[in-house]
Amino acid sequence: MMGIGHGSGMFGYGGGLFMMIVIILLVGYLVYLGVNRQQVSNHNNRNEQQTDSDALGIAKTRLARGEISFEEFEQIKEHIK
Repeated sequence: MMGIGHGSGMFGYGGGLFMMIVIILLVGYLVYLGVNRQQVSNHNNRNEQQTDSDALGIAKTRLARGEISFEEFEQIKEHIK
């Protein structure tokens, strides 16, 4: 006397547990993607800041060696910002 929607099949009593596990896995995956994307974004920002700092350091070294004038150094510094 088992009809549609009765019994202990995958979508019967156990279906609720299966769907709960699927939803928990889906939410966990979405959280992982969000955290991973944020870490990649932060990493890119640090690389950009480091590049700016390196460029300014190179300009300072060139100024100290006399390769560029103070005016050229100021132009480089303004361009970096």
